[in-house]
Amino acid sequence: MLTIAVVDDEREHIEKFKKLVARFFTDFPKYGSEYNIIEFSSGEQLLENYAPRYDVIFLDIDMGGISGMEAAKIIRKTDENTAIVFVTRMARYAIEGYSVDAIDFIVKPLDYASFSVKMKRALSRIEKSKSQQITLSIDGEIHIIDVRDILYVEVLNHYVIWHTKNGDYRIWGSLKDATDQIEDSNFCMCNRCYLVNLRHVKGLDKNTVRVGEEDLVISRYRRKEFVETLAQYYGRGGV
Repeated sequence: MLTIAVVDDEREHIEKFKKLVARFFTDFPKYGSEYNIIEFSSGEQLLENYAPRYDVIFLDIDMGGISGMEAAKIIRKTDENTAIVFVTRMARYAIEGYSVDAIDFIVKPLDYASFSVKMKRALSRIEKSKSQQITLSIDGEIHIIDVRDILYVEVLNHYVIWHTKNGDYRIWGSLKDATDQIEDSNFCMCNRCYLVNLRHVKGLDKNTVRVGEEDLVISRYRRKEFVETLAQYYGRGGV
């Protein structure tokens, strides 16, 4: 079942969202028919006892108290996967949404045509973010790794080192072996030694890319392709 959070301090907009969601799943039955909408009237209410349980959050930016943008920044500290769609009266305010990996924004007043496009995009994000796992055998022990948790893959002296959020895994092999294992388009080589998970890129300058807490060298020959691939990744909302 799809779990949708709607966060808005105006009751009429929450009711409007509920009608739009109902119409969407009637018009597009291929996406299923089971969903649960959880309503919040403020950012504070959303954040109270927050847990990563929502597939998509429609989050109003302009609320009294904590703003939707501030709430999103707090959410991202513990939940990297939920699809966030900002709702705002001023489109220019949504530009900052890229800093919290928001996939899109909707400008009020709400209309069905715009909503359906954003909803399809959110559902595509959800489908693609479903966990892909790889299995590594190291010294007779089996390790299962979630691809989303991989920061980058490094090749060093005929060994492949999988750098993840939960530690490093070292195994005999080549970068091609690693590439063949990852069925995910959100990886790109920044040089012949590193395969980077674009989800974890924090910054970019002329010669290096910041991945997690590490600065990796971008080769002159790979830079154009890497920058273009990263731009495409952000252009499609991190999907």
